[in-house]
Amino acid sequence: MSFDEDPTSTVISYPTFAELNEILSQKFVIKMSVLEHGMPTFVIQWADGFVPPNEEQDATFKEISKLTKSLKVWPVVRWRNEQEGEYIIRFVPEQKAGKGNNRINYVLFIVTLSTIAIGGFLQATSPVFLSLFYPAGYSIWDIAFTTLIFMAALMGIIFTHEMGHYTTAQRLGIESSLPYFIPGLPQIGGTFGAFISQKSPTENRSDLLDLGLAGPLAGFAVTLVVLIVGFFMSIPVTAEQLVAIDQAFPNQSGSLPVPFLFILMEYLFTDFIPAGGTIYLHPVAFAAWVGMLVTALNLFPVSQLDGGHALRALIDSTWHKRIGWAAIIAMVLIGYITMAILILLMSGGGGHPGPLNDTVKVTRGRVVLFAVSMVILVICIPPLGQIFSLF
Repeated sequence: MSFDEDPTSTVISYPTFAELNEILSQKFVIKMSVLEHGMPTFVIQWADGFVPPNEEQDATFKEISKLTKSLKVWPVVRWRNEQEGEYIIRFVPEQKAGKGNNRINYVLFIVTLSTIAIGGFLQATSPVFLSLFYPAGYSIWDIAFTTLIFMAALMGIIFTHEMGHYTTAQRLGIESSLPYFIPGLPQIGGTFGAFISQKSPTENRSDLLDLGLAGPLAGFAVTLVVLIVGFFMSIPVTAEQLVAIDQAFPNQSGSLPVPFLFILMEYLFTDFIPAGGTIYLHPVAFAAWVGMLVTALNLFPVSQLDGGHALRALIDSTWHKRIGWAAIIAMVLIGYITMAILILLMSGGGGHPGPLNDTVKVTRGRVVLFAVSMVILVICIPPLGQIFSLF
């Protein structure tokens, strides 16, 4: 439900205007009160005639939320005249989410684990991988071990990402589902990540930003660890070996289109890579690559993706939608067409209703955190247009 629209599906028969008036009049001057579509709606203004600092605004509206909680309503707050400190506050009925069917979550988890296992097995049984990492021969246990550590690395990234969202939702008192894992093509890791379904709205902009960024930042931290471990497990390949590999296994070597963070890691491992040669990535390093892809997709500031939640915490719904579409168009113009299509499929290209209270601005620290997340997005974007040429 968009909180900027008039809800018409439910009518509040109580609480009475007297109860709500009493609560609001403790902090505000009530300039108007009406019943619109069954929803008690008020125009209010700060009693002193000016808007107090963010901290006081936040504390006041949180107090109102607590005082009206027993009345089973959500106070939806929007500006009417920001310069004069005038708000519109509407009390909408608290909506309880129905009990979900967790069996769907479990089935998707098993299916995704299976597709990741297939992806790991394809990595572990690659003739090039086996010839380079096991030149003296290999056993079924070597293949099983490689498959398992690939699964652990990639699922560790995805699971941590979703637990970042889930635990933050629990801390903020936001109802949410268990993670829905998304199976993907085994050739590119076997998963497109996961998501949780938010069953109750965020209270303010700060909560919206925290909830949006908690998952990608947690997942990115694990991705960095997996990337470093994966590079240390990788092996250098000389120019002569590259020629021999191409001759022994034609059309099976190829190079992986990598994001900037991979390029930075290659610079750090320059002394490890022979002149004219390269580094052959271990499947664990490939798991980090998939983790970066998932992080980049989720951080994109569009609609209700994670980055879209964070952007909406900083700006209003109109500018949020404009920036989202502009970003998608920019991606198409610079050649990230496949990425733009994936983003559209994941986001639906729609807007964002915002939090219950869309008036209290976030702190500067959270603005900096959003900027950092956009840097992470840039360094994690792989050139997806090249990926399908690998198959």
